[in-house]
Amino acid sequence: FPKNDFSGGIPHFGSKSLRDLFLGKNSLTGTIPDSFDEKRELEVLSLRANRLIGSIPKSLAKATALKKLDLSFNKFSGEIFEDLSNLIQLREFRLNDNHFEGTFPNFLGSFQQLEVVNVNNNLLTGDLALPLAVGDLEYLKEFAFQNNELKGVVPEFICDLLLDVLTADCWGTSSPIDCPCCTQCY
Repeated sequence: FPKNDFSGGIPHFGSKSLRDLFLGKNSLTGTIPDSFDEKRELEVLSLRANRLIGSIPKSLAKATALKKLDLSFNKFSGEIFEDLSNLIQLREFRLNDNHFEGTFPNFLGSFQQLEVVNVNNNLLTGDLALPLAVGDLEYLKEFAFQNNELKGVVPEFICDLLLDVLTADCWGTSSPIDCPCCTQCY
């Protein structure tokens, strides 16, 4: 149901066998309902470009069939919590252009099918201490984390992945991120 100018909260979908939910580019407001623990077969959740607020509900970590999670271009806040590491089938992890806080989600290395990580334009802080497991993500093609408050060095094992897109805050003489292989610096 993208681009329909729906407004109000996210409606309740009673079907437990719901597989794809595209509600992007509408005018939805409010928070994500806490009923995603019932959606065990949900593979795609796209709430992109709405006016949603609040944090990611813990119940979303129980939607273990998720392959695509796109919450980008909203006003979500809070931390990207560790329980999301249960979503081991994820291929796309798009949380960009929100107000997420806390440290970089280091559990991303457990998503062996991961192709896209986009967490840029948030309020993430601290050291970019990527675990070695991220270097084993053979399908990863896009990794964007610029416009946060992260600092550190992009490890050589990330450079070895030969990504199509690797973006960071690595511009200028005192850049917070040292990235010798970024495709674009901000």
